[in-house]
Formats: sequence, structure tokens, C-alpha cells
Amino acid sequence: MYELSISNRYLYTKALSKAAFFLMLALSFLTLYGCGDDVDLSNTSGNEHGVLLDGEDSTGQLNDKTFVTASDTVDVGNIDTSAISNEVIAFTNLRPLAITTPAAWTSGSDNIPVPFANEINIPVTIWIVRGPFGTQQLRALDAVTTTVGIWDDERMGVTPSPIQIVDATGDPDASNFFAFDCSLQNGIENNIGKTNGRINVYYVDTVDGGTGRGQACSIGSDFVAMGRFTGNELLSHEFGHDFGLTHIDNLIANFNQTNVMHSASNTRQYLSEGQLQRAHMKPNSALNAVYSARPGEPTRNCPRDTANDECVDIKKRIWSDGTFPAN
Repeated sequence: MYELSISNRYLYTKALSKAAFFLMLALSFLTLYGCGDDVDLSNTSGNEHGVLLDGEDSTGQLNDKTFVTASDTVDVGNIDTSAISNEVIAFTNLRPLAITTPAAWTSGSDNIPVPFANEINIPVTIWIVRGPFGTQQLRALDAVTTTVGIWDDERMGVTPSPIQIVDATGDPDASNFFAFDCSLQNGIENNIGKTNGRINVYYVDTVDGGTGRGQACSIGSDFVAMGRFTGNELLSHEFGHDFGLTHIDNLIANFNQTNVMHSASNTRQYLSEGQLQRAHMKPNSALNAVYSARPGEPTRNCPRDTANDECVDIKKRIWSDGTFPAN
């Protein structure tokens, strides 16, 4: 039988103690990392993702805590259930806003699934009321192309497709609507035409007295009127009204003429994530009221200036918009 000497026993015991210490240290790290929570994004497009998270951590309640990552698995730390709000909203290029609410946070390790839907196609009918038809058809298609570019860059997740263009220049009633204002909306729809279940865009001569103006005539609708010489970026603005968005002109500290919803600009190109949430989730947005493009998804009536646990602040930006940084 092998027996340890006093000195060997001391060294052996010391080695065991040291090994036990490192084992406990390793287990503590495993315990620490095992309690982390993940947001698992699916059906992504291969682009960078942005996540807004509501819940609670060791610092208290979280409202729209921001994460930006190229990974489909987002490590969000240790999140517990909040007494007020628990959800995840995600954004990425070529996909509509995705939301999981309520998010089932626990005190253990959580994996919250947030699946993106495929890009939403919205059919659009364009009526050329004031000719020449060929020239205005090209103008309309350029406006559509510009709108697609803005929406793709700003993560709207929507594309106007298919596009139907109707030559109404020969309609005997056409000249009655060359000088358009919103009092003529019913008339142009009834006498020129309207395709239900889609946004209808009418290219006339003047809108509210100007050849470069446009009108949706209401916030949340299926209607747009465009003047004869409108800029290509204006269609994205009028579609914004159809999606329930209002002007941001007086929010001077947080927006300028580069925002899509500025009322007087030819440099429109940006949308905040607060605007995207409203465009997708407002009940009167054409995405919901006209196209029913988000079946089963939650809707929220968030006024422009309301910011709370359900309504993302209108100025919230996950990514910078020109001179306006992420916040």
C-alpha cells in the first residue's frame, strides 16, 4: 500500500485545493454566462439588424433599449419581466418591422424568437389624367423607383408591386380634374376610376394650385394626387401620409428637410424608427386598413408626439439619419 509522507500529503492537499478553486471559478463563469438572454431573429435578409427591447434588468425598467448587430442571435444580457412592458421590435433592410409582444422574459436563460415576414408587396394603380401620357408615365415610374430606393435604405420592408398604369388622358372627364384640390377627390375616383384594395395615384396638372405639389387628402388613405412636375421623392412623402404619418416640420431640433415627412423639400431620404413603427402599426395605415398586409399583428394608435412603453418616440433612431445621430 502506498502511503503519503507528511510533505507529500501537504503538496497533494494543496494541489487539490487549487484544482477545486479553479473548478469553482469555471463553474461560476458558466453560471454567469448561462443566464444570458438572446433575441433570435429569423427570415433575415443578410443585412444589419436593429432591435428595440422592453423589459427589466439590474438597472431597472428598460424602454426601447437599442441593440445593433449583424448576427441573427442578439445577446441582450440578463432581462427579467417588467411590470409595465415586455417586447422586442426588430428592423432590417428588405423586411417589415417584426415584433414579439409580450416577450416571455424569465429569471433564467431566455431565447425570444422574433421572425421577420417577407417584404410586403403593395399593388398600386397610377392614373395619368393630364398628358402627354408617355412623359408622365416615365415621371411616375421614376417616382416609384425613388420611393423603392428610400424604403429599401430606410428598412420599410415594403415595395410597390405590381404597378398598373392607366392612360386616362382621353377620358372625357379628365379636364375637370386638371386643377385638383381635395374637394375633387370623390369626383376623380368616380369619373376617372379607382381600383379598390390598393393605393390609387392620379397625375393631374396642378394640386392646390402648384404643378410641383401632391396631396393624400387625409392621414391614412388609399389616395394620392400628384402635380404635373412633381419631384421624384414626393411620392414617398404622400405614401407616408397614406401610412398614417404626419409632417415633422415643427420638430426643429430632431428633423430637417432630409426627412421623408417634411412638407416642403426635394431632399427627402430618411425615416426614423419611430416613424417606421407608426407606419406599420397604426390602424389607419394603408398597410393595415387598405392592404391587410399584417394579419394577426398588433396595431397601435400612436400619435406623432406620444412616446411611452407602447409608442416608440418619433425621433428614435437606431441608425443615424444624415446629421442626426443614432439615439
